[in-house]
Formats: sequence, C-alpha cells, structure tokens
Amino acid sequence: MYGTGMCQYAAVFSSYHGNKRYDFPITREQLAKTPAWLEDQPNPPLPPRRAVIVAFAYLGTLFADAGEWRLGTIALIPVRDRWVYSIEFTEPRRSGCADCFSSPFRVLVMMDGTAVSAPISL
Repeated sequence: MYGTGMCQYAAVFSSYHGNKRYDFPITREQLAKTPAWLEDQPNPPLPPRRAVIVAFAYLGTLFADAGEWRLGTIALIPVRDRWVYSIEFTEPRRSGCADCFSSPFRVLVMMDGTAVSAPISL
C-alpha cells in the first residue's frame, strides 16, 4: 500500500476500492508547507481527531455511502522530515454478501489539515 513515488513526488500511497486504484501523491512542495513535528514536542501539530474529521470529509467526496464506513487504524507515517496521517476505513457490508471481502481504504491527511487528493488510476 505504501510506496515511494517518482522523483517529482516525496511519496505516493495507494488504496483500492472495487476495481479502481486511488493514488495519493505527496509533492515535496506540499510537504514543505506543512508544520514539522519536532522531537521535543509530545503531540503532532494536527490532533488525531481533527485528522479523522478531515479524512471522513474527503472520503465523502469519493463515495456516496461514506457515512456508513467504519473507522479503522490511524497511523502516523514519516515522509522525509515530515509526518502524515494514514487513516483507514472499512466499507459497510453489502446486503446478501456475508462472505464478501473488502480491503481497507486509506486516506492521507497532511499535518496542515488537508487531505491528499487521489486521482483514480485504473
């Protein structure tokens, strides 16, 4: 799910839903504009609960039923000299599909409180 992007990106993260891949590219310029989480600071610049609110809002721009998705893991990921949140969601079970499998979908949130836009790749 995590990977290093081409040279114009500091990192590119991917998530999948259905038969589509969503790539979350983070540019060096985007990273440079975010606050640093310094080692002497006990808490990150963006509180986790605020990051979850931002991630849920972005999820709603991607999927009409986003309000029914469940929150999963919240992780802090180092990217160069900055940190980003990786917030995991699980879609609701489809009716009549008790044995269906779906992988978690991750949304990336920068320390300045912005969600990373994810163009769809097929």
